[in-house]
Amino acid sequence: MKTRYLFGLLALFVFVAGGCTKDQFIKSGLSNGRFDGSLLEYMEAPGHSYDWDSTALMVRHAGEKMVRLFEGQDPDHPEITFLGPTNHSIRRYMLENNIERVADMDPLWCEEVLLRHVLDRKLYRDDIPRGKKAGGIIEGGMECLSLGGKGIYLFTMRGSYGTVQEAGAVRIYCVVKGTNVDIDIASSNIEPNHCVVHSLGYNFTLNRDL
Repeated sequence: MKTRYLFGLLALFVFVAGGCTKDQFIKSGLSNGRFDGSLLEYMEAPGHSYDWDSTALMVRHAGEKMVRLFEGQDPDHPEITFLGPTNHSIRRYMLENNIERVADMDPLWCEEVLLRHVLDRKLYRDDIPRGKKAGGIIEGGMECLSLGGKGIYLFTMRGSYGTVQEAGAVRIYCVVKGTNVDIDIASSNIEPNHCVVHSLGYNFTLNRDL
């Protein structure tokens, strides 16, 4: 009996381990992660290229003004929040517009788009009030204006855990003002030295959704 019990445990372990394959893992960035360095250094750090190398290239291509902002060296904006589009968002835009390299984009356009994703202060998940969206109407939350002049609504909701309401994880929700477009926040509270990053989901498309 004991032998069969141990064999059953072993079989269960093999089944569970075999189910957790790389293909079933969705990489969405480091959640609640502290990084000792600037936002640009975070995106260019070893191990972060899967999500951020094209974003970092876009920052550098946009020029010195953007580089200073993302390095935390802009005296007018010493602390920022970045609603960060990842490589997948940028590459989808490039594919849709037959662009082969980030270097082929207009630098001024890159600056304009990046600034739409930057808020002029650190805004952690817990700083964002609870809210909801019902029938296209936002209740609660907060309205923000990006450095690029784009209005957005942010609110948080706590999900359920099993059958218990309001017992699960707290998530950030983002809605673009005037368009009613919902933007998925994949990971939140990534924190380089001068910045808080809330990375956007892989389904976000650059310049189309925000």
